[in-house]
Amino acid sequence: MTFSPPSILKSPFSKGGFRGIFQGLGKIPPNPPLKKGGITTRITCKIGFLALVVWLLLSLGANPVPACTLFAAAGSRVEGGGTIIVKNRDRTPRQSALKVFAPADGYRHLALVAVDNPQEPAVAGVNEKGLTVVDALPSNLPPQEENRGAVALTQALLTRCASVDEVLAQKGLLAASYPVFQMVADGRKMAIIEIAPGGRVAVKVSDQGTLCHTNHYLDPRLQEAYRQPNSSRIRYCRIGRLLSHQQAPYSLEDFQAFSQDRHDGPDNSICRTGSTPGEIRTLATLIVAHPAAGAPRVFVRIANPGEYQKIVTFRLKPALWVKGLNDKILLMVGAQQTSPITH
Repeated sequence: MTFSPPSILKSPFSKGGFRGIFQGLGKIPPNPPLKKGGITTRITCKIGFLALVVWLLLSLGANPVPACTLFAAAGSRVEGGGTIIVKNRDRTPRQSALKVFAPADGYRHLALVAVDNPQEPAVAGVNEKGLTVVDALPSNLPPQEENRGAVALTQALLTRCASVDEVLAQKGLLAASYPVFQMVADGRKMAIIEIAPGGRVAVKVSDQGTLCHTNHYLDPRLQEAYRQPNSSRIRYCRIGRLLSHQQAPYSLEDFQAFSQDRHDGPDNSICRTGSTPGEIRTLATLIVAHPAAGAPRVFVRIANPGEYQKIVTFRLKPALWVKGLNDKILLMVGAQQTSPITH
């Protein structure tokens, strides 16, 4: 994995620590002048602040955080060659859907979107050129470093790029993004792109083997600056174990099974069900199998709260982009439903 430019990220625990972070959020004022009491008051304040820091560290590590799990395989690790790429979308309960985008100045793409916020950009998709892009957000950044107003990278890459190589050539676009983890794949190779605050970018590309990612930085220099949330670490270890234990080449069906793994309970599994009705859970799964040549196979599972689970599986042939892909998706989603989602 390479890292560019060669600079070290400022740790959220340096120079001001949590006090500096909270001051930026307007939660606590700068150190106030002490009233009567002198040293005793100062010591009491410091003890109270240290207790707050300890409580925050423990609670942040223990509570589930927003999460997604990404994984992919390429080359000889895939049945028949090519690549397979997966995104499990984990959020608090909300509606997800498939949507076809046809930008006037870019490539058409089929994407996974939020229903309740039409302005929210796509979180995963595949375009007419055979490029799949999926994303996950870092769950270990202080809010002032998230920069959510920056370019919506997944949507931009699906619109502008026809291959993994073209994605990696978009250095300015990558640097302009908010902090995010992108996984991309075409019929020949796959890549993980880590984008940190300040436009720092780390990339790992491969045409063989497997890749996986959750919600913490993997580049060693970024690991030093940002902690690993508990759920992210557990899911990363679990998907890595599943990928490493299978010796035979993977099929799309193998990756479907991995995406439904519930080994680590309702809040820390690859497929999260949520320990309470309002807890984060897996709302959707997108899997795209890109053959070395030919049209990709697409699998989508949507688990909207209170609705029947919807499953769509089809081959994304070129003709579908020309003749009513949106209508076909709606027809297939309506016809392929399973058990109702009650959690």
